[in-house]
Amino acid sequence: MKLSVENQVAQTSVNKIERIHKPTLEEFKYATLSYRQPVIVTGKIAEWKAFSLWSIDYLNKVVGNKEINVNISKNKIFTFDPETEDTFPSTKMQFTEFTDWINQEKKDEQYYYLQQQPIEISFPELFPDVEIPNYLNKNFFMIANLWIGTGGNTTPLHWDAARNLLSQVRGRKKILLFEPKQAAFLYPFPAHSKTPHMSYLNIDKPDFDKFPKFQKAKYIECLLEPGEMLFIPAFWWHHVYSLDRVNIAVNFWWQADWKDYFAPQARRILVHNPKQGWDIFKNLVGKFLTKNR
Repeated sequence: MKLSVENQVAQTSVNKIERIHKPTLEEFKYATLSYRQPVIVTGKIAEWKAFSLWSIDYLNKVVGNKEINVNISKNKIFTFDPETEDTFPSTKMQFTEFTDWINQEKKDEQYYYLQQQPIEISFPELFPDVEIPNYLNKNFFMIANLWIGTGGNTTPLHWDAARNLLSQVRGRKKILLFEPKQAAFLYPFPAHSKTPHMSYLNIDKPDFDKFPKFQKAKYIECLLEPGEMLFIPAFWWHHVYSLDRVNIAVNFWWQADWKDYFAPQARRILVHNPKQGWDIFKNLVGKFLTKNR
């Protein structure tokens, strides 16, 4: 990614992402400015069974020949088509067939990525190997997702309307993070589209003639090592590169709270879709009442 000097990390309001070792809940809230700023947690994943057990051989033994759904890409970029907004294509295969493909390190005409699979539903046999972190309110917990792929896979620039703990079990990930206020420079899909959380930008080969405002964007980069968790606040833009031959991660989503919806892209969508805004409001109120009974 080549941006002008004015856009480098030193110019962001968050100069670097702090690493904190096995923080308490209060320490986590303090480090994240009450869930508004990214932070990397070390030491917690080492307590998981997954951290010591999840080799390819172990996964094959436990999961076996279960049929799974994997996404497909011809260039290792797994995204939505900006013209048609169609989701990435997918195919079904046996789990061991998928892991054999990973082990063989083939340079095929197409690449596979097991993305965003709810562990408790799709891989209940693996769910006991992970622990849901206690850093966010359990009443707002949404889901834990499994990601398995190879080095070179890229999840392009997007945001999630949820608080996210990206937990790296095997391999490393490089993540570029943009604060919500950078949305004006990041060319999101239309608010009324099926994928308003995605960006038109190709960060690795930016077309500044077509997207000139991107030159003003400011970002922060971090390298997530095995055994580390990255907290990504709701509505923060992130672009994720998987590194190393075997790459396994689990991400946890918690519902955003009402303060998170002051983010520019959230307001933009709610203005264009009032019904969605009302549904979100009712859901948040319901969660709040449940929490305070």
